[in-house]
Amino acid sequence: MIHRVQTERGRRQTGLYSIEGTRLVERALRAGAPLVAVLAAEGLLAAPTPRVRDLLAALAAANCPVTPAPDAVLAELTDGRDLGQLFGLVRLPPPVSLQELLSSLNTNAPTAVPPALFLAAVDITDPGNVGALTRTAHAGGAAALLVAGASDPFHPRATRISRGSIFKLPVVAYAGADALLADLRAHAVTVVATAAAGGVPLPRLARPTGPVAVLMGNEAEGLPAAIAAAVDANVTIPMAAGVDSYSVNAAAAIVLYHLRQEASA
Repeated sequence: MIHRVQTERGRRQTGLYSIEGTRLVERALRAGAPLVAVLAAEGLLAAPTPRVRDLLAALAAANCPVTPAPDAVLAELTDGRDLGQLFGLVRLPPPVSLQELLSSLNTNAPTAVPPALFLAAVDITDPGNVGALTRTAHAGGAAALLVAGASDPFHPRATRISRGSIFKLPVVAYAGADALLADLRAHAVTVVATAAAGGVPLPRLARPTGPVAVLMGNEAEGLPAAIAAAVDANVTIPMAAGVDSYSVNAAAAIVLYHLRQEASA
């Protein structure tokens, strides 16, 4: 099953995704993520460290079965990564819509809390970047991660790099950038896109009064031209001379931080 859910098709068919390593299994339990099974190396189970003993006890208390497997099988699955000889299977979260999220936020948020902030990953094919954006969205105070097209936050590499943020951050998925933009427009969400050059300098961007979505495009190509032309603002982060752009994750972190600071000013 671990092999099967390494692919997007396998995740869709089974309704499960995988997580790797001691830390992620611990964080899944603490977050109350729907962890349904754990695969562990026989050597690890035969001579567990105190930390692993505590984790096994917590899994037993949560009624999560632990299946032993030969060390060689776990070595093949980890491909040399030293995160702990454990894999978990977690149920994919039920689909959630932007409308449901906004309704919940409007109902439950105190009046002093700024309007919702969203981070959107548009056709970002590198799962490592998607995982990093998941973590950044969580740390940056985003209410949800919006993913469009090829962006897949449940890819095994993305879940590893999210460092557990995938368990805590709602994900709203769209078939493509057009559907994402149409939904944001339908719910009066201001759309801000990042541009390596030619946009409004970020320090001049005032925080809009309502909910805001920050769109991040593919590192190699950026956002589709039609999407960039249709947003409310394209912003450019000032950089040192001779640099083409920030990494997509660094750019997202800077823009989210700026908007949060503007909201609290």
